[in-house]
Amino acid sequence: MVKVRHVGGGGQVARVIGWNPPAGARVFEIGSLASLLSRFGRAGIADLELLEFELVIAPTSGSGQHEVDFETVGIDPHRWLHIRPGQVHRWIPDGFEATIIGFPSRGRSPHWRPGPRIIPMSDDALHDVEPLLALMRHDHRTDLGPATALLTRDLAIRWLELDLPDSNDDDPLYTSFRRMLSREVIQERNVAYYARQLNCSTRTLTRACERAGAASPKHLIDQSVLLEAKRLLALPNATITETSERLGFTEPTNFTKFFKRVGGLSPSEWQADRSCTERYLDAAPGSSGCEG
Repeated sequence: MVKVRHVGGGGQVARVIGWNPPAGARVFEIGSLASLLSRFGRAGIADLELLEFELVIAPTSGSGQHEVDFETVGIDPHRWLHIRPGQVHRWIPDGFEATIIGFPSRGRSPHWRPGPRIIPMSDDALHDVEPLLALMRHDHRTDLGPATALLTRDLAIRWLELDLPDSNDDDPLYTSFRRMLSREVIQERNVAYYARQLNCSTRTLTRACERAGAASPKHLIDQSVLLEAKRLLALPNATITETSERLGFTEPTNFTKFFKRVGGLSPSEWQADRSCTERYLDAAPGSSGCEG
């Protein structure tokens, strides 16, 4: 399903999981958590990964957790998980089995809605989707050709509503603002700029955010920058200076002040806390990875 590559300069190495279909230009991939663990082992999927494709995790038994954009969410057969291109995720493969479905990115602005997206599944929905999953598994095994594969993929995308925004994104202005943030927040962090681009006043943009149940535009901008900073700092060999430069801060001290003001911790404190959390998740049951 995937191709691992490393990008970045100045000693920074990013674990990026790209779309690398097998021969035949496959337009989707379907497998299981068990097969993933059999192929790579637990250690092989334990690191943070930055996805360049759509991923749906559909638990079939048990219950467990998964981490998306540094937020841990519970999943089970009635709570499927959709991970978008550009999001950082981490496997916690304990207590459940799952079907895993991958689709190549189709041009959507990456990670425009931060955090996990849960797909609620009722008993009726699970009953209805099983023939579709069976069809996908059949097409995947037999390679019936690109036309059939495209039809199956499009059926899955429409059924799972992967093209739809989250349910509370019902204000077009707010939706457009979030999409702009995903593309331009590293270059532009001024509320007035986004209002001009969206042909509205800052007050109108603020009201649109309020109607969507969100915070102020400035708060959303700051949170978007903070998330990008965390994604960069979580990568192996990341440094505060390089992260500061990539995010457009004039000085690392300005970046540190911003990070602590918005996130509550300094970048170095967040990295240390993150490292402790990963050691704890990797530790044996009943032990702590943060001792000493």
